[in-house]
Amino acid sequence: MEGREKRHVARYISNRRKRLGQVFLRDRSVVEKIMQITALAAGETALEIGPGRGILTTALARQAAALYALEIDPRYAQAMRQRFAAASHVHVLQADARNYDYDQLPQPLVVVANLPYQAGMAILTQLFRFRHRLSRLVVMLQKEVAARLLAKPNASAYSTTSVFFQYYATLRHGFEVSRYAFTPVPAVDSTVIVLTPYAELPWQNHDEQFFFRIVRHAFTHRRKLLRGNLLSLPEPSLSQTVIAQAFATLGLGSNARAQELPVAQFIQLGETLRQLVSNRGAGQSEGGCNNLPSLSQRM
Repeated sequence: MEGREKRHVARYISNRRKRLGQVFLRDRSVVEKIMQITALAAGETALEIGPGRGILTTALARQAAALYALEIDPRYAQAMRQRFAAASHVHVLQADARNYDYDQLPQPLVVVANLPYQAGMAILTQLFRFRHRLSRLVVMLQKEVAARLLAKPNASAYSTTSVFFQYYATLRHGFEVSRYAFTPVPAVDSTVIVLTPYAELPWQNHDEQFFFRIVRHAFTHRRKLLRGNLLSLPEPSLSQTVIAQAFATLGLGSNARAQELPVAQFIQLGETLRQLVSNRGAGQSEGGCNNLPSLSQRM
């Protein structure tokens, strides 16, 4: 490859990494803390997202029975393959973690990753589509993003994101990481968190699809009351009366807001509303009114 073409490729790769918000971890003490909190056991298989220059990859390769490293950048993927050519248990894959089919990898997997700032949530969401294949995830995220994932009810960061991930997993704070642990130095600090997907969801016998619709609409306008946001749901039978009945059943005040409800209470709210809407529709049908489409048909 000629000099001009090499420079063009280098600029292209650099610009793509900037769009993804990718920075390289350089502090070995942070790597040690990540390995301590990951606590890989004998025989466990690890998955690293975005190995980059390989500082974390090297530590994982020493402890994992098998290591799969997903790298979007073909240049770094090739460098990693050359670096670990003699390590038969290390497999470097050039792929985009945001849309990768993780069914292609063995299970269970322990995910360890310094996730790019701009693509971190997209990668984490994709990983959770394959959550039954993951035993736990130790991930480093932008501090603000990690705060949203970990937030509890009544916290300013509590949001749809909080409810989604806390519905599927237990989450705990690991440790804070200074921006100066990276190169180039980003504008924000980072946080390492641990997510452990439920082997079996603790919430049973409810309509999951309707639950998530309730949650999405509940947080549509954070300054509005919960009952006002719920009225925006495209359900003809979901009236102010039905919502008031549900609130009374659950002991919710009329001034309740979405950020006050934990996951379990959102599930109770969804099921109560669904049952009231279903009963109301059945009653109207028996009374000779025009038949309303069922809830499942309107999803």
